[in-house]
Amino acid sequence: MTMAKKLIGICVLLFALFGLGLILGTVMVPFDSANELIFRLRIPRTLTAIVCGAGIAVSGLLMQTIFRNPLAGPSVLGISSGSTLGVALGIFAYQWVSISFLNEKLTISLMATLGALVVTFFILGVSRFVKKSNTLLIVGLMVGYFVSSLVNIFSFYGDKTNLQSFVYWGLGSFNKEIDLDVLSIYYLAILSMLIIVFFLQKPLDMLLMGEKYARTMGLDVKRIRWITILLVGILVGLITALCGPIAFLGIAVPHLARNFIRKSTHKWVIPFTLLLGACLGLICDIIARLPGLDGNLPLNAVTSFIGAPIVVWIVFKNKMV
Repeated sequence: MTMAKKLIGICVLLFALFGLGLILGTVMVPFDSANELIFRLRIPRTLTAIVCGAGIAVSGLLMQTIFRNPLAGPSVLGISSGSTLGVALGIFAYQWVSISFLNEKLTISLMATLGALVVTFFILGVSRFVKKSNTLLIVGLMVGYFVSSLVNIFSFYGDKTNLQSFVYWGLGSFNKEIDLDVLSIYYLAILSMLIIVFFLQKPLDMLLMGEKYARTMGLDVKRIRWITILLVGILVGLITALCGPIAFLGIAVPHLARNFIRKSTHKWVIPFTLLLGACLGLICDIIARLPGLDGNLPLNAVTSFIGAPIVVWIVFKNKMV
C-alpha cells in the first residue's frame, strides 16, 4: 500500500469516527437530528478529542526523538505531573490569593503551561549529564512522584469543593462545559504549535542520527532542542489544562504511526502521528461514553486500557527487558 493510500485511509477513518462521535453517547442521537445536544455538547467534545489527541501524540513523538528513547513521553518523564501541579496551584491558590486581573480559567491554563515547562527544562538539563536513557526515565519518574507529593499537600489543605473539582479534572475528559469561543482559543493555540512542528522535520531527522552527526551537518543542536522542548511544554500544558492528564497516548501513538508506515523520517511520521492521535483520541472518547453506560467513564481509564498493552509490546519489541 502506497503512502498516499495510507494517508487517505486514515483520513477516511477520522471522518467516520467524527460521525460516530456525534451519534454515539450515553444518549443515542439520530444522525439527521441536528439539535442542541449535537451543537452544544457533541461537536465541541468531538473536536476537543481530535485536537488534544493529535497534540499529545505529537508531544510524545518529539520527546522520543529528542531523547532517542522509545519510552519517552510527557507522562513518563514527569511533564504531565508538572502540568498537574500547575493546575493544582491554579485551582487552590486562586481561592487563597486575590488575582483581580485574571479569571480562573486563564490562571489555570497559564499555571498548567508553566508547570509543564519547569519540569521539561529540568529534565532537559539533567539529560546533559546522564548518558543512559533508562537512568533519565528513572529521574523523570522520581520527578513525577515528587511533584505528586506536592499536589497531595495542596489537596489536603485545599477547600473540599475545589478538591472535588480537582479530582474530577484528574480523571481526564474531553467533555468540558466551556463556551465555544473559549475553546476556539485553545484550539488555535494547540494547532499553532502543531504547525510549527512541521517546520522542524529536517532538524528532527538529524537528531535521530545522533547529536554528533547533527552538529557535523551544521545544525544548532542546542537551539533546536530548546525550541522543541518549549513546544512540548506549551502543548502539554494547554492540553492538560483543558482535558486533564491523558495517559499513554503520547507514548503509544508514535510507535503505531512508525509501524503503520514503516518509515522513520519525520516528513511522514509527524502527519501520521497527528492523524492517528486524533483517531485514537476519538476512539477513547467514544468508548468512554458508549450507549447504556450510566454516565461517562473516566478518560484515563480507557486510554490506559488501550495504551498499556501497546507500551508492553514496545518494551518487548525493543528488547528492553
